[in-house]
Amino acid sequence: MKTMTYKGYTAEIIYSDEDECFVGHIVNIDAISGFHGDTDEELRDAFENMVELYIETLEEPENPPQKHFARRFLSRLRQALHL
Repeated sequence: MKTMTYKGYTAEIIYSDEDECFVGHIVNIDAISGFHGDTDEELRDAFENMVELYIETLEEPENPPQKHFARRFLSRLRQALHL
């Protein structure tokens, strides 16, 4: 897996045999951030455009950054299920 960076954001890049192009997504943000390109130049442009769009969206007051999930799942079990 390859990576690229722009303005402090990092993207992971893979080649998709199914789509026959490079596919990437920005890591460590709470947003859908997929992009693709057939060449390195197209991929770089798509990544930079995605970062710029993400930054613009965060600046809008009605779109505050999403909070990270705690990654915990809490559940109550009946007494008979306790070990």
